[in-house]
Amino acid sequence: MEFFERVYRISNENVEKLEEYFFDKQINNYYFYETKEGIFLVVVSEKKDFDFDFSFDIVEERVTSSDDWVKNLISRPFEFIEGVWIDPDFHDIKKGVVIKITPGLAFGTGLHDTTKLAASFLKEYLRPGMDVLDLGCGSGILSILSKKLGANRVLGVDNDPLAVESALENVKKNNGDVEIRKSDLFKNVDGKYDLIVSNIIAEILIEALEDMPKYLKKDGIVILSGIIDSKLDLFKHLNIIEHRRKNEWNALVIKF
Repeated sequence: MEFFERVYRISNENVEKLEEYFFDKQINNYYFYETKEGIFLVVVSEKKDFDFDFSFDIVEERVTSSDDWVKNLISRPFEFIEGVWIDPDFHDIKKGVVIKITPGLAFGTGLHDTTKLAASFLKEYLRPGMDVLDLGCGSGILSILSKKLGANRVLGVDNDPLAVESALENVKKNNGDVEIRKSDLFKNVDGKYDLIVSNIIAEILIEALEDMPKYLKKDGIVILSGIIDSKLDLFKHLNIIEHRRKNEWNALVIKF
């Protein structure tokens, strides 16, 4: 499949702002790189004509394949939290938990701070035998990790068909017994869970919190990630068990 790639020249002070912008828009088909000539942003789209709410010098426009730009995004294994490895090219890694995942246009490659925060909480709070719901699963990385950490039932849902397709593919690569469904928040969710993890933007998290208790077992745990500093006050009324921060991003463990 062909994709359209656009290269922008940017300044260092714009990197964090752009990461926040893309996260808010749930766009993950981009990467940065640096040379002696400066810092560049590469954005990939399925459509030839695409635009964003920013204006930078366009250095180059070209047609590429998904394989080309994905290899530029991550091409070798990396430890994205302690003891958990992401392996995009299926190397023989013999240490820790290994997730074999091909990043695509769906959110969640393991590179973003919010994914790392959510994963670190999963590693600490998930106990073998728990039932886990991944609300807004993106590429399925947190769903797959939950299963590898010993969860019983794992259900990942997302409202983006592309994300669902990507998650299903990645679950298959990991031989995982993980359910993936298309769902607008809880619309197609059944059952109750010991742990709910959700790595989505703050406004959607607030919306999801209203119905979340209905899907939690007694003493259930909730992991919320994707909260930018400027939105953190929206969550201060909750029963917060633990709070972690990485750069300008926050994740919370809460109980109702």
